[in-house]
Amino acid sequence: MINKIFNMNNIVFDSSVKTKDEALNYIAAFAEQQGVVKSPKAYYKGLKKREKEVTTGFKDGVAIPHCKHKTVISPSLMLVKFSNPVEWESMDGKAVEVAFALAIPDGKNNEHLKLLSTLSRALIDEQFTQSILTADIEKDLYYIIQNKLEELSD
Repeated sequence: MINKIFNMNNIVFDSSVKTKDEALNYIAAFAEQQGVVKSPKAYYKGLKKREKEVTTGFKDGVAIPHCKHKTVISPSLMLVKFSNPVEWESMDGKAVEVAFALAIPDGKNNEHLKLLSTLSRALIDEQFTQSILTADIEKDLYYIIQNKLEELSD
């Protein structure tokens, strides 16, 4: 499953984002570039709506912004690594350095819940999280994430 929704092209480094709103806009634009969504504006609105329900700022500098929306073409996991930590109202109060963004087509009932669960379990592993925060090469990030998510989804 993970190979269908996550690949090396789904990883991007950003040095311009300074706010959570800018980060969500950046993620939406990146999703469009990757062919994941038809409308970055609609995806952005979905991400914002989800943030209003409860923060997607996880812990230890990681956020998992996500939404299920009809603009999403295919399920996708994207990773954005920020040069400047972004204030996110995270559960632990820490600024976000890495965002795992999920895009799920409307109608895919439990797919996003399974992926969210797997990703959350992965992030409980402090060594995994630290590896994500310190890796600065797309290929390294890809293999760290792919291996961990495959391990947990077996």
